[in-house]
Amino acid sequence: MNVKSKNIAVVNFIGVIEERNARLIQSLIISKLEMYKEQKIKAVLISFKSAVYKENNEGLISLVKILDALAKNTGLGFAIIDYSVELFKILKRVARGSKVKLFKNENVATLFLDPKVYKKAICVLVYDDDEQNSKDLATELSKYGYSVIRAKDAKEFQDKMQDKAHDIIITQSALNEKIANATESKNKLLLSKKLIVNLPVFMDTAVETLVSFTGLQAQKSAHSIKGFDTSIDVDNICAVMHFKGDLEGSFTLVFPKTLAVITLESLLGEEISDNDMDTLRDGVGEFCNIITGSIKTAFDRKDTKLMFDLPKTYNSLKATQGHIGENNGVWIDMQLADKPFYMFITK
Repeated sequence: MNVKSKNIAVVNFIGVIEERNARLIQSLIISKLEMYKEQKIKAVLISFKSAVYKENNEGLISLVKILDALAKNTGLGFAIIDYSVELFKILKRVARGSKVKLFKNENVATLFLDPKVYKKAICVLVYDDDEQNSKDLATELSKYGYSVIRAKDAKEFQDKMQDKAHDIIITQSALNEKIANATESKNKLLLSKKLIVNLPVFMDTAVETLVSFTGLQAQKSAHSIKGFDTSIDVDNICAVMHFKGDLEGSFTLVFPKTLAVITLESLLGEEISDNDMDTLRDGVGEFCNIITGSIKTAFDRKDTKLMFDLPKTYNSLKATQGHIGENNGVWIDMQLADKPFYMFITK
């Protein structure tokens, strides 16, 4: 077993993937739980580098059940890493519906299971016409551990854009909160003022996650108050998660299929067919899960409690609208490496 300084432990699965060896992994992990607690370990990775698969799924099923039960009973995250392409296809089926995650290697797992490790290396360029909003946003980002550059005016913003010393750009992110109280407007927004004020957490976490595992520049380009937009003329995959608690609403992630392929290939380290809709839908759903998990953590630090339902995925904008309804919400245009994707938050 190798304990990492990143609050992640790696356990090597040695030998044939069968129930007997899966039980040995279980016993090893249980014997180390007190040490994990002392060292503030948050996740355990099971490496298949030395594992031997003999086309018997019973061993895999047994291992996933064991890890799923440990995840539920201990609160630790569990993931399998270092698998082959062929084994991944089997693991994807076996692990579906469990708490066990699948990552190509330790580096990718670390990005998702302990993303704060990378925050200090992420620099955010912030600019807004509203200076107070710019200051507030910079302060919030600093609290979350980012390095922040705040441009004081449009000229400085353009100059710093050219410097390219930043990883993320956040600009013009203020929302007109008065609209939330309008009683007569075609743009009437049903979201609570508290949710509106906290919308940057949703936006920033999505950007952070994208930057973390792709290394590409991401930014929010615009936002508007309207219903769910079904007019986007490309193939899209959508994931919807309802949330409740101190805030209530639904979070929808809209990924053009081409961008979904790029991001999932970055995640899994393997080529993804753009015709493999099951993998793409599962992947976008998992990506939405990861984003909302980070959102929940961010809100926990602010003593705001949220619970997210499991994601529902669709490859039709009309079907997605049928699920979330036609109420107005905040539609956010975002970009990754100059390719668009979208978020929609509504009641």
